[in-house]
Amino acid sequence: MSNSLMRLVIALNLTICSLAQAADHQLPGRIIRVVDGDSLILGISHSQYQIELAGIDAPELNQPWGNTAADRLHDSLTGAFVVVTQAHAGANGTTTGTLIFKGRDIALDLIHDGLAWSTIPPGAAQTGDSHPYPVAEAQARLKRRGLWSDEAPIPPWEWRRLHSGIID
Repeated sequence: MSNSLMRLVIALNLTICSLAQAADHQLPGRIIRVVDGDSLILGISHSQYQIELAGIDAPELNQPWGNTAADRLHDSLTGAFVVVTQAHAGANGTTTGTLIFKGRDIALDLIHDGLAWSTIPPGAAQTGDSHPYPVAEAQARLKRRGLWSDEAPIPPWEWRRLHSGIID
């Protein structure tokens, strides 16, 4: 192979690698463990990543529906190959992102089934369309699915505040 052809191949490879890094960071791997209803441990090669599902907040494990949400993730995802599109890498080592399994957005499924709250305000989509998370939550509320079948479900952020031991 001539030097000029070799340089062209190297330049092309570097360009392809740069474009891949510039795109959304995708983390393909296997779910090693479910922590709770909105966080999991993802294994990639010999590394592990704590993943928080972006755009939702599921009930805490010591809260009504918390174990149901965690069990749903455990039963459907433990050992499964998934892809996480990274939205944010936190300073504490947690990665927040969208988890896709068999072409489905797992967070959206949890909201649809009444096992999580959307943390995305209605009308927050950048395209002008409604974001699917608040729409799915409204439908789950209307049909009284999951936690919405309870008389007055307590959002996890309020549950954490009420059970943190801090007196207001």
